[in-house]
Amino acid sequence: MRTRHPTMVTPNLFSRRNRAVVDAFMVWVGFTGMVQMYLSGMEDVFAREEVAALKVQVKSAKSVVVTSHRSPDGDAIGSSLALKHMLSAMGVSSTVVMPDAYAKFLHWMPGQDTVRFHDAEPEAVSALVAEADMLFCLDYNAPSRAGGLGEAVKQACDKEGSTVVMIDHHQEPEPFADVMLSDPTTGSTCELIYRLLQAWDMEGMLDADMASCLYCGLITDTGSFRFSSVQPSSHEMASSLLATGMDHSRIHSLIYDACRLEQVQLTAYALSQKLQVFPEHRSAIISLSLEELQRYNAQKGDTEGLVNRALAIEGINFAAFIKEDVDRVKMSLRSRGTFSVRDVAAAHFNGGGHHNAAGGACEGESLQSVVDRMVALIPTWSDGLQYDD
Repeated sequence: MRTRHPTMVTPNLFSRRNRAVVDAFMVWVGFTGMVQMYLSGMEDVFAREEVAALKVQVKSAKSVVVTSHRSPDGDAIGSSLALKHMLSAMGVSSTVVMPDAYAKFLHWMPGQDTVRFHDAEPEAVSALVAEADMLFCLDYNAPSRAGGLGEAVKQACDKEGSTVVMIDHHQEPEPFADVMLSDPTTGSTCELIYRLLQAWDMEGMLDADMASCLYCGLITDTGSFRFSSVQPSSHEMASSLLATGMDHSRIHSLIYDACRLEQVQLTAYALSQKLQVFPEHRSAIISLSLEELQRYNAQKGDTEGLVNRALAIEGINFAAFIKEDVDRVKMSLRSRGTFSVRDVAAAHFNGGGHHNAAGGACEGESLQSVVDRMVALIPTWSDGLQYDD
């Protein structure tokens, strides 16, 4: 097994070499999350020599593969395809692979017809990833987040002569890659890819196709610029993307205004029959079984945004959407203000994410069991949810 010495081009400086020292310091001060957030604002992660060196290295790589996380969303596929367009502009051929399929409302993106899926051709795709000279891991910060691709990612990390690059905006990354471009203060990985474009002095190569992919991740992971993670640079990026002539109105419509009748009926059923509200705890839950999803012929993406409908209820500061899948129970968690759903996901539901938006998954447990656990936990968080955002 190859020993990794990752270059942590990251504000929080969590390399494999100094992780123990940093962890000890954080235990001493007792504010792990606060220290990480403070360090996150200390420097521009892309203003480093290692980032410039990557551009030279990628040009000489024989096999370049771009990956993202399981159940890819708009930011995952948008950042991956945008990077593919960037590499193509440099004359570098690359392959985008995903652990599994993504929602139909993302099928419009330029280049999406070239994406390969691990669940459709596991052996061939695993080999591509494991044998890559340069592997990009986008929008996830641990091999376990890559689903069926996780083992192949680990093999790539162990391969002599390979370079594994992580680009991600989630908190507490595992030091698994050679170069880790991590900035949890940024609202989307597409914003990080745009900053990579700038760092490589490639803004002149930004075209409508690349811009469309970047815009998809930008609006989906920032809630169309509603979330607190939005920065002035987010709008500056949007301005540059619009200047390419991309049709932002069409993109927004393709993502948010393409609902099938059965999807609308499923949403109506979920809100009218499956919504549980706990006003005294300022919390709400929506849950759907596999049978209920099948009853409405649910497809990938059909339940996108349901958790936000629960959070939109007046007085609610925490919301969970929990659904049964074939092999596990999945959940999306959202909050307003100071309550951290990332901590909830990490502590209780094998998950992670951001302060106000996180997810989790439970294997070997029934939907009802997970819902019952959530209902039992909510009163224990009640004191921390009694605020007006």
